[in-house]
Amino acid sequence: MPSKNNTHIYVGIGTLTILLGSAFMVSRVLKQKRHQTVLKKKDTSIFDSPDALGSGQCISPRLVFMLQQLEQKTGYPIFSWINSGVRTPYWNRKVGGVRNSSHEIPNCKAVDIKALNKTIRNRLVYVASEVGFKRIGVGKTFVHLDVDQNKSQHVAWGYPSGSLPEINPFV
Repeated sequence: MPSKNNTHIYVGIGTLTILLGSAFMVSRVLKQKRHQTVLKKKDTSIFDSPDALGSGQCISPRLVFMLQQLEQKTGYPIFSWINSGVRTPYWNRKVGGVRNSSHEIPNCKAVDIKALNKTIRNRLVYVASEVGFKRIGVGKTFVHLDVDQNKSQHVAWGYPSGSLPEINPFV
């Protein structure tokens, strides 16, 4: 009985592995390019700290992409409602921001969005969680959203800092 040569099986598995790995890498590169393209379409000055012209350029592309998704799903003019984006350490102290804020340069991973009333605020909170935001601060007149993965995830908090939020999409 002749012995079986399984070389063709190993070549097939190797080829499949290379094809799948290549497809994964191409999808990652395209996703990153899409994030960069999205950022070019929006004027980053809307994220500027009031005391540092041009500081909004450091804003997280992932954050911008998720804000665009939020705008699309809610129909709200999210980018027109941003009342705080990037902050210098000085500006963060001036507005009473926490130490190591996700707003602060070089983090640049947070925004506060005006919520004109409770209905809008609650819709922003729920849709933000659907879009993938995992850190949400809930104020009476604004919603804080950030994509800082170096901090606790799936959390919501109220203001003043440390109080319970009126609405929590994670419970």
